Amino acid sequence: MIYLSLLFIVLASICNSIMDTSVHHYSTSIFKKLNPLWWDGETSWRNKYIDGDSTKGRVKWYFGLDKPVQLTDAFHFFKMWMIIFISLSIVLFDNSVLLINNNFSFLLFSLFFITYGVLWNSFFSLFYNRILRKK
Repeated sequence: MIYLSLLFIVLASICNSIMDTSVHHYSTSIFKKLNPLWWDGETSWRNKYIDGDSTKGRVKWYFGLDKPVQLTDAFHFFKMWMIIFISLSIVLFDNSVLLINNNFSFLLFSLFFITYGVLWNSFFSLFYNRILRKK
């Protein structure tokens, strides 16, 4: 289960890099050729409003409910997935690996803490600075 937990933390960091790229570097990203109404974070947030105008209120869905913001633009869609992946990572982490002879191991905790941080930052940087940018 630890491997799945690590995988989900990597996927969460990739989603975070997509979010930041769509907002801060859309014009120089691999998303530039895709629909800006979905991918360009500078303007796509308006999709949740009627005619893109916040004074007209939210776009309605079924039974008069607001359309879920997670379905209106790439930033919010990938934010939803980032939260799901973080949650899965937490749930799938087996706390028993932090125990040695039924005693909490601060050394193992520190090792996992550092590992998860390095994985998050490494994959975020790889996608944000390299993979999601146009060459």
